[in-house]
Amino acid sequence: MAPEVLRGKPYTKAADIYSFGIIMWEFTSAFNNRPHDFDLSLDICKGLRPKIVEDTLPVYARLMKRCWDSDPNKTDELVEILSIWI
Repeated sequence: MAPEVLRGKPYTKAADIYSFGIIMWEFTSAFNNRPHDFDLSLDICKGLRPKIVEDTLPVYARLMKRCWDSDPNKTDELVEILSIWI
């Protein structure tokens, strides 16, 4: 869940973009044993982001990081993201 949503802000396109970046990471990573609990939510709000798996393609890693910007106003529009990826 996007940090701003965890802070009680409404869902926006930026929150969807953040979630898309997390899904991209889940595609490239194996099972992660950290519980999805309140402590994780707090850490996300403090800036924690997943570690990029070592063998991830650089273009894919850069795109994930762009989706994870802590400022929802700085995340790209979906059209921009798809034009980079495709």
